[in-house]
Amino acid sequence: GMGGVGKTTLTQHIYRELEGSFQVSVWVCVSLDFNANRLAQEIAKKIPKINDEKQNASDMELIQQRLKSKRLLLVLDDMWTYNEDEWKKLLAPLKHKGGEKGNVIIVTTRIPEVASMVRTTNSSIRNVEQLGYKDIMSFFEACVFGDQQPWKDHPELFNIASKIATNLKGFPLAFITL
Repeated sequence: GMGGVGKTTLTQHIYRELEGSFQVSVWVCVSLDFNANRLAQEIAKKIPKINDEKQNASDMELIQQRLKSKRLLLVLDDMWTYNEDEWKKLLAPLKHKGGEKGNVIIVTTRIPEVASMVRTTNSSIRNVEQLGYKDIMSFFEACVFGDQQPWKDHPELFNIASKIATNLKGFPLAFITL
């Protein structure tokens, strides 16, 4: 989905709902620098250490050791670029023998080609669209007025809110920023 449409916010909600079903949950912001070594270093820092870790192990080896018999929920947020070799390198410690089945990787991106390239055979792509007029008006009402009933108590505000909602074209981030 496009920037500001709510991909990260939706994924944060999913992450909070799912993280209790996994022994290890990790969130990493990728952005423009898709480098397997950098990402592995960030991931390794967020996975709890275990007893008997090999000294001087690489970050990839640490991930593999720490995840043995554990299920992982990994979010790679805001991925802009992709390199097949780097992607395979990053996934390698997650595919080791003896590892727990059921690891889940969620990738958010605004670039359809990136979504297609990181897709696995058991995965699906979900496109996040802008909110429709009715939804953005409900969002407006909830954000600005909370539990009040503004259109009932202040009907003159409806036209102003409607113009604002139309100009923001269904992008929740733009709305929150405003």
